Amino acid sequence: MKNLIILIVFSSIFIHTTSAKCLPRLQVSRDGHHLVDEQGKAFFYLADTGWELFHKLNREQALQYLKDRKQKGFNVIQAVMLSENDGINSPNAYGDLPLTLDNLPLNTEGSNTEDEHAYDYWDHVDYIIQKAAELEVYMGALPCWGEYVVPREGNAIFNKIEEAYQFGYYVGNRYKKFTNIIWILGGDRHPDERKEGIDLWRAMAEGIADGTNGTYLQDGIADYTTTLMTHHASVSSSKWFHNDAWIDFHMWGSYHALINNIESIEKATFDWNLPNPKPTINGEPAYEKHPLNWMPENGCFSPYDVRQAAYWSVFSGACGYTYGCHPVWQFYREGDKPISNVQQFWYQALNAPGATQVTFLKKLIDSRPFLQIKPDQDLLAEKSNDFISYVRATSGENYAFVYIPFGYPVKVNFGKISGKMIRAWWYNPRDGQARLIGEYKNTGSSVFDPPGLSEELSWLKTGSGCDWVLVLDDVAANYSQPGKIIE
Repeated sequence: MKNLIILIVFSSIFIHTTSAKCLPRLQVSRDGHHLVDEQGKAFFYLADTGWELFHKLNREQALQYLKDRKQKGFNVIQAVMLSENDGINSPNAYGDLPLTLDNLPLNTEGSNTEDEHAYDYWDHVDYIIQKAAELEVYMGALPCWGEYVVPREGNAIFNKIEEAYQFGYYVGNRYKKFTNIIWILGGDRHPDERKEGIDLWRAMAEGIADGTNGTYLQDGIADYTTTLMTHHASVSSSKWFHNDAWIDFHMWGSYHALINNIESIEKATFDWNLPNPKPTINGEPAYEKHPLNWMPENGCFSPYDVRQAAYWSVFSGACGYTYGCHPVWQFYREGDKPISNVQQFWYQALNAPGATQVTFLKKLIDSRPFLQIKPDQDLLAEKSNDFISYVRATSGENYAFVYIPFGYPVKVNFGKISGKMIRAWWYNPRDGQARLIGEYKNTGSSVFDPPGLSEELSWLKTGSGCDWVLVLDDVAANYSQPGKIIE
């Protein structure tokens, strides 16, 4: 039996002393639409969904997962400290629970990884966040899943404003030295599903900020300049919190019910057009290998569904995207009860095609000045055809991207970006390769007919999976081929 230190945060404040590698803190750009680091460098948020990371994996497995995602090009991992899948009553990989019977953080003396009596649940969370920092990966950390604040099944553990504040203070204070944390409150549940929900989340956000700043004062006011926070649900956080000081960027999800789900377009567009805008992200799109509408007989979402949601979201105004793979988010292991008909173990699904293909979007974005980018449907000369309505265009001062999801020809207006001459490219979202089309005078318009799916399938040009990105550059800008990162 471990010797317990029960942390009652309002009387005995835990000071976390683990040294942490400092990554540049992230903040909102001046235009309110993008994320940047402390030096003003653009940060394209590309996250992987690892909800059960802290709960399911041991140290070796966690490091395997983090290294894989870093190698593939992800720069954020979204994970939950108090996880959804019985995260309160089911112990982690080392047999430890996160909370006492009174729902207070359960800690033991010391944090030595070689001492099972010292190394507790929160030490394990520390370890994973530290390893992520060493790999230069940010953690999109949820303090708890939404069920524990806004329950649908009667599982709330934070029922009072002071309880939400105190837990927020605990995690904020414990992780204040980690500059690689992005705080994500919520977790599926809409805050107004419970009468007190909005106030409870606001109290937790205040606690996190006060804990980060070392100021224990629950008064509805906090300094939020030292934190980066958002709220996760299917509906954008802009619905409830757009004018709240603690919300730095918005998050929403297109979720797992539909193919060709234009919510990826509609929600990003809505947030982009808000007054006093904040960056916005599709934080839970359809997961690769997830049953369509949770029904296995419908089949599963494909890599194409992943790509489509990603390009639709970003070209409609999102400052990033979160990928998810059904076996990986739950870290499905031997002996686990499968959730929604999962068919592979997590480590077998790490190389699902979509996990690589979404990183080609990041490479494309990073190959041009991202802070210039804006949705730009005026690039399209024709908007009436049903298939054309799914084409999304975005532009900077001297470049433009046009995502063509079904492979049909697209007529593009010239003169929308700078330059006398335009250089056009096809960018393949399946393999990240670019091919030069040619150069055009930057006047009038031109029709671009996407190539076939591949050399072997050159005849297959239209339909699901035949997506391409048309890239237009001002020749004078002298950009390298799309997807080659700017040094």
